[in-house]
Amino acid sequence: MATTKKTIETTNDKKDKISIVEIIQDIDARLTHIEDIYLDNRELIVKLVKQGNTVVEFLKDFQIEELNPEDLEIGMSLPPLTDSEERIDRTTAMKELIDDILERHEDLKEFEDELKKHKGKITPGQVGEA
Repeated sequence: MATTKKTIETTNDKKDKISIVEIIQDIDARLTHIEDIYLDNRELIVKLVKQGNTVVEFLKDFQIEELNPEDLEIGMSLPPLTDSEERIDRTTAMKELIDDILERHEDLKEFEDELKKHKGKITPGQVGEA
């Protein structure tokens, strides 16, 4: 007679088997997700390499002219005046403009002084004589 061992499975053993199966399925799902991400990244890297190669090809064909720094005018300058009469006219016009600005500034200063003198008599929002 051969003796056979009977194994009695308890409910805890069944729960452990189920939980181990769930853990393995979860690990499988995570690995599948990582594989998908890896493939997406690989496709993106391939696209970037192709784009980089295109930029390199464009730059190979790009031609740059060498410039002589002496030929360039650096800084701002006024155009040369042809006549001394034209120069005098411009200077006179500028002097008149400056005098006008100074006169208006003086008038504005006088107006401000008048406003300060009569500040108490002025009613905000009132227009004309009351």
